Amino acid sequence: MTTLQLPDLARPDAGTTLISEWIVDTPDRQDRAGRALLGEWDELSARFRPEAFLRLSCFASADGRVLLSVAQWTSDEAHLAFVREHRAEMVGRIDREVPGIRRPGLVRYRLAHTVVPDGGGVDTTDVAVLAHAEREPSAHAARWAEATADRLRAAPPLGMGTAHVFVSEDGARGLLYAPVARANGVTGARPYRLLGAVAGPGAGADGVGPAEVQRS
Repeated sequence: MTTLQLPDLARPDAGTTLISEWIVDTPDRQDRAGRALLGEWDELSARFRPEAFLRLSCFASADGRVLLSVAQWTSDEAHLAFVREHRAEMVGRIDREVPGIRRPGLVRYRLAHTVVPDGGGVDTTDVAVLAHAEREPSAHAARWAEATADRLRAAPPLGMGTAHVFVSEDGARGLLYAPVARANGVTGARPYRLLGAVAGPGAGADGVGPAEVQRS
C-alpha cells in the first residue's frame, strides 16, 4: 500500500478550508464514492485549470460509513464561482455511479491554531483524527479551539504530527484535525484514512502532483 502525503492545512495561500461529509454506509460504497469524487475533481482541474483550487484530499472513516473531503481554495468567492458552474454535473455523475449518498452539507473553516509537537510534528502516517464541536454562541467555539490547542501543546498524544484547530466561518463550530500514529490517542476524535488527493493546476506549496490515489 502506498501512503500518500497528507495535506498542509496551514499553507499560506489557502484562504479557506472546506470540509464536507458524505454518508455512504458501507466500505464498498465508500471506496467507490471516493474514487469517483477524486476522478471528477481530477478531470475538472485538468480541463478548466482553476487557479484558485489548491487541493482536495479525500478521507475514509474507519467504520466504512463516511467519506470526508477537505478542500483548500484561495478564497470562498473563487470556490463558489466554480461550483456554481460545475457542481451539479459532477455530483450527478457520482450519484449515477453510487446512488443514495447523503450529504449533510459543507462547512467553511478558518485556521485558528497550529500545534507542532516536540520533534517537528512529522506527518509519517496516512491516518488523521477529527473532533467536532458545535458551540452556541459563536464565542464558545473560539474558546473551545483555544482550549483544545492549549491541551495539545501541553500533552500531545504519542506520535501526533502537526495538528490544526479550526473555527467555522460563522463561528458556530470548531474542528480539530490531527495526524496520528495511534487513532485512539485523541479523546473524542474519530479516525480517517487518506484515500487520495487531487491538486490544483500547479504542484503547489505541498508538492503534490495533479492526482494521487491510494491503492492497496
